[in-house]
Amino acid sequence: MKKKSLIELFIYIIIVVVGIILLFTFKPEKKPIEIPSDFKIVARGDSSAFVYIK
Repeated sequence: MKKKSLIELFIYIIIVVVGIILLFTFKPEKKPIEIPSDFKIVARGDSSAFVYIK
C-alpha cells in the first residue's frame, strides 16, 4: 500500500474506535418531559392515536 493511503486508513480506524467507545460510555442527562394539562389524547382504532389541542 502507498504510505498516504495507509495513513488515511489508520485515521479512519481511529475515528471508528473512538466513536464506538463514545457510543458505550456517553450517558445523556435525563430531562423531565412536561406535558401541558390541556392536551387531550383520543385513540381511534388499534393503529392510530390523535392529539387534540384546545
